[in-house]
Amino acid sequence: MAIATRLRSTLASFTRMSAIALALGGMAALPVASGHVRTQADAAVWAAIAERYLESALEGAFEDGMALFQTASFTIDAPDGEMVPLVSGRTLDDLQTFDLEHLALARDARREQDCLAQAVYYEARGENVRGQIAVAEVVLNRVRHRAYPDSICGVVYQGSERVTGCQFSFTCDGSMDRAPRGRAWRQSQLVAKHAMLGFAPQLTRSATHYHTTAVNPHWSGSLVQTRQIGVHIFYRMPNRAERDLIDRGV
Repeated sequence: MAIATRLRSTLASFTRMSAIALALGGMAALPVASGHVRTQADAAVWAAIAERYLESALEGAFEDGMALFQTASFTIDAPDGEMVPLVSGRTLDDLQTFDLEHLALARDARREQDCLAQAVYYEARGENVRGQIAVAEVVLNRVRHRAYPDSICGVVYQGSERVTGCQFSFTCDGSMDRAPRGRAWRQSQLVAKHAMLGFAPQLTRSATHYHTTAVNPHWSGSLVQTRQIGVHIFYRMPNRAERDLIDRGV
């Protein structure tokens, strides 16, 4: 779907797959074909420039977009401290394809990542990496489902403007009065990047809901339980046959 494609191509600039895997620690090698990696790296060129522009603009380093073309660097910091080309074979003529849309995509991607990281942090910072990825997966499953908003922030903050009815309790129960911080927040950001790039394994079996083992919400009886990961029990929407069984109390 369009939003998933846009998020993948834009967010590819934020980090390399190896850096994510190492930071998460202990995860299996990511099953991504080398051709796919090269495609993402190529798409990351303009997203990386847009990200650098945004960071510099926030510091007042640029007065207008034209300054970008005068100062844009086509290198990234390698893990060993060396500077290496983003993609070989680029020419200055390629800069003509860069426009304000890339900046808008970078802003949107950063906002979406922050929303997903907040969900991971407030809902699952006490869980292990699998438990955190599972929570992120539920958010992304909702983005793809027609019954929910088509953006990550829209899903995470759905209903938060009401006293009751928020989909994720942290958005309306005062949890956000304490800003995310420290190692748990940094890991939540990495998990969000990892999930949005599509590198995380599918863990919840298409779940769109979850709750902790400490509660038994009324809606759980109308869904199909898929599995338990850590302290969270996950559920998916029933198909037609399953819905008939549920309605008959079977």
